[in-house]
Amino acid sequence: MKDLREEALWSAVANRDAAYDGVFYYGVKTTHVYCRPGCPSHLPKRENVVFAFSSRSLAEAGFRPCRRCRPDSPDMRTEAVEAVVRLCRSIEEADGRMSLSELAHHACMSESAVTRLFRQALGVTPKGYAESHRIERFRAALRAGTGVLDAAYDSGYGSTSRAYEKANGRLGMTPRSYRSRGQGQRVAYTTVETPMGWLLVAATAKGISAVKLGDDPAALESELRQEFSAAELTAGGEPLGGWTRLLAAYLDGRAPWPQLPYDVRATAFQRQVWEFLRRIPVGQTMHYSEVAGALGQPAATRAVARACATNPVALVVPCHRVVPKGPGFAGFRWGIERKKQLLELEGSPEANR
Repeated sequence: MKDLREEALWSAVANRDAAYDGVFYYGVKTTHVYCRPGCPSHLPKRENVVFAFSSRSLAEAGFRPCRRCRPDSPDMRTEAVEAVVRLCRSIEEADGRMSLSELAHHACMSESAVTRLFRQALGVTPKGYAESHRIERFRAALRAGTGVLDAAYDSGYGSTSRAYEKANGRLGMTPRSYRSRGQGQRVAYTTVETPMGWLLVAATAKGISAVKLGDDPAALESELRQEFSAAELTAGGEPLGGWTRLLAAYLDGRAPWPQLPYDVRATAFQRQVWEFLRRIPVGQTMHYSEVAGALGQPAATRAVARACATNPVALVVPCHRVVPKGPGFAGFRWGIERKKQLLELEGSPEANR
């Protein structure tokens, strides 16, 4: 994962690090030109440089695209990325059972070329992607209440032992425990009224497990009880109370965004996306494709969008800072108006899109 702190961004510009191309752009206040990090142009002074995670925001601010690095032109990797996306769809349609030779034949490429393409675009081999897809099918079946044996065979595993071997690390627990909806866990929760509606926060002793916004506290509590139907739910307590006060103060505009701990079971990719979102500076936004590129997986735009949509601790993980390239705000589980309010609260120019 790439470092997005300002000193790291400046270092990328100073070293003309093309690995950051497409992750962020920089504008030069004295020339009113914006560039890619790897641009070979004369290095500007640090005090004259501004950073942005989209070329559009710099263009709207009055900066012109550089004629040397052409930051307004499509990424040269686009064609390769589209090829990987097509191959990923083929793997998914075959339920992860397509071999490398079959995939190469389908793509009219050599096996080594297909493997190289996947590594460059996704950072994994075709086999690694197929295994991730199989795990997701297994997770979905378990969430739907399917027995472990049936879920294992439906997902392409030859035996339950094989499913346990592959899935334990990805699920954060055994498949049977994952299916049990929090059995054996102690989860405290509380609700408080905020300018954006009622806020429900639930947490274990390790961190926050659920954050919800809505108009009816009883409905939020009912939803929580369904999600943690086998857990021991209790009202109030610490450190939950302190975490909730910080979130409420943030929503009320009385305090900055708090970086709070969370305790949520997730896939490695989901956690990678969520940790990245927590590093997007307050007041700034990124597109789903930009997040995928920053993670070194430019073909994973849809997977990034899915990780945002399945984020159970929004606010703690600020998925509202990710917006689509086109007009509008895309979906938000608490409504588009609340997403707009959150962006306004953080002073993001995207609030007026």
